[in-house]
Amino acid sequence: MDPVTTGALVAAVNAAASGAGGEAGRRALESFGTLVRRVLRRGEGDPAGAPEPEPVAIPYDDGPRLRQLADLLVERARQDQEFGRDLAAWMRAHGAAAEEQGAVHNSITGDARITGPVVQGRDFHGPISFGPQ
Repeated sequence: MDPVTTGALVAAVNAAASGAGGEAGRRALESFGTLVRRVLRRGEGDPAGAPEPEPVAIPYDDGPRLRQLADLLVERARQDQEFGRDLAAWMRAHGAAAEEQGAVHNSITGDARITGPVVQGRDFHGPISFGPQ
């Protein structure tokens, strides 16, 4: 199973939120909310039959808070295999919508040594300049 990344999760949540007017988007956000409640609920030792906690307000319109929430969920997925499988399943079901909308996954990883300017992104229009050479 590929690990879920914060960027991919944020893109999938944004895609689900932008489609929330439709039935599929509503169901995607409801199921995402269920995953979030599993991580944020109080009392890790709650019995399996305990009532569901109150709804959690997902910060769809607050990029930094949404990324912080995604970081928390990705970290929990690393620690809890069952949650990780469930989060990955949500991503498989709803992450495709993010890909269809043109999610960008730029990265420079490993032992890369950057000695000059780097441009990463999508859909650039017009010239790009880094000043005089």
